[in-house]
Amino acid sequence: MSIGLIYRLKQLEILDDEDFLIMDSMMLAQRNTPRHFFIISEKYPQPHIHFVIEGWAIKYKTLENGERQIINFVLPGDIVAIYSPLFQNSEHTVESITEMRLGYFSASLFFETIRKSPRLAAALMWMAGQDERVLEEQIVRVGRRRSIKRMAHLLAELHRRLRLAGLSREEAQFLPLNQSLLSDALGLSHIHAHRIFRELDKMGLIVRTHNSIQLLNLKLLADFADFDASYLEPIANSSTAKTLKSS
Repeated sequence: MSIGLIYRLKQLEILDDEDFLIMDSMMLAQRNTPRHFFIISEKYPQPHIHFVIEGWAIKYKTLENGERQIINFVLPGDIVAIYSPLFQNSEHTVESITEMRLGYFSASLFFETIRKSPRLAAALMWMAGQDERVLEEQIVRVGRRRSIKRMAHLLAELHRRLRLAGLSREEAQFLPLNQSLLSDALGLSHIHAHRIFRELDKMGLIVRTHNSIQLLNLKLLADFADFDASYLEPIANSSTAKTLKSS
């Protein structure tokens, strides 16, 4: 099973050993995928739910002119498009940007499992709620933040998400991102994104190579971006957690 996923779920403190055994029984099927593999294709049915063991992907929508808007980055410990099987077709694409190791299970097994385990269902709903919070922040980031702060804020968010999935501080400082990906995520032209890269580099916040970014001064990066990580913190509502533990 995904170490990152287990790490995230354990922090909720609402699941017991039986729930984790159920998760283990669901997630026996795994596969490796190369870069640029389509895990989910827009406008097609999605019969399986995937969880990320290793690697990164992007979730995006394709515009009429062929350009794309990246909605979110899919990281280790994430569940991919947990609600997609509820709809006839997916409204987005999920494509790997690194080599990945994925676990997967059928939508029918998922629905049967959440029927049997209300605690596990609540934990997975919490993960879906976290995805919604990240999407809300993405809307604010693209719509209202200055361009240089957009990028700094996204980089700080990605680092925090990796840390919450159990990666070490050092591991989470290396992001497999390039100018093109950040342009498509932040609504910036490639020329503008290049200028921002240079500014963040001059400020001593990042070092970039062709296909990766190293984050340097994490506190300064977060302060500069006005980054408040509270929307990402793995804290369940205390009264809800108490109720679920006793169920």
